[in-house]
Amino acid sequence: MRSDLSFAVRLVAVVCASLGAVSAGAQSTPAQRAAQPPAAKSQYKVTCGHECLAEFAERFLTALTTHNASAVALAPNVRYTENGAQLAIGDALWSTAQKLGDNKLVFTDPESGGIQLYAAVVESGLPSMLAARLKVEHRLVTEIETTVLRRNADDAAMASFAVDRPIWHQQIAASKRVSRQALIDIADSYFEGITQARGDVTPFDPQCTRFENGGQMTLNASAQNAVMKMGCQEQFAAGMLAIVTSISHRRYLVVDEDDQVACAIVTFDHRGNLEARPSPRGRDLKPNGPFTRPFSFLIFEAFKVVDGKIRQVEATVFSVPYKMDPGWPDE
Repeated sequence: MRSDLSFAVRLVAVVCASLGAVSAGAQSTPAQRAAQPPAAKSQYKVTCGHECLAEFAERFLTALTTHNASAVALAPNVRYTENGAQLAIGDALWSTAQKLGDNKLVFTDPESGGIQLYAAVVESGLPSMLAARLKVEHRLVTEIETTVLRRNADDAAMASFAVDRPIWHQQIAASKRVSRQALIDIADSYFEGITQARGDVTPFDPQCTRFENGGQMTLNASAQNAVMKMGCQEQFAAGMLAIVTSISHRRYLVVDEDDQVACAIVTFDHRGNLEARPSPRGRDLKPNGPFTRPFSFLIFEAFKVVDGKIRQVEATVFSVPYKMDPGWPDE
């Protein structure tokens, strides 16, 4: 009897020890889990590729201009904002857009299901500049974030806004392409160059050309403003953007690794009470006009990267209250 009891005790101890070992293996520490490589994507994963996402962009614009939300596949819980305000589908631009203008620029990201687009729109007979970000999941649009810059009838900048220039589609040899994270880092270095008022932290191509709200802001030989005749790097090095005191809510949700384009949505904050600072060109820089009071810009910006350097920039710049939250989580 004692022998049977002893055997039973030993058996229970062995079983408990075995279960403890299994439990310990299952309950790995966060550090151990973080060290594990991510699961490889299977060959069977179905994604919405560039053409699929471009079709969603077209259907979205059709839905807007025909006032017919059913023209694009929307998720039941789709979220829509315009100029930072959360609205219902069918409200605001959905009810006033009449037709598309002449220009349209679309970027797609199959990895994230993201779309960032710029399009000229006519609403109530007047021109508007639309910038939009969409997220597509399981063939349904789940997120729509927009800014709409409503312009005057005679705004000449509409002709050069959202032009689908050949540079955006310039093919980059596979050996010259940079990674997804590198594209994001290059775009982020652009914002760091602004806030640090430095020209040596951002990799610029000498031919870097930036358009904001349709206006050519660099290498513009016909401009009356000497600053607009400068190149991107020269403007940064001269500290011409020092009026931007912080850049917040930086998000990089659409990255096209094939065409080497990184898209960002950020907020430029202008504190307004800057002191004059020396300029490398021999003249003190001091905020003037609207930049002497606090306000922010909500900006949609796209960067074409060639050989690891920023070659082309397209941006919309929309004025909002100082440090306004754009209404979407920072990611």
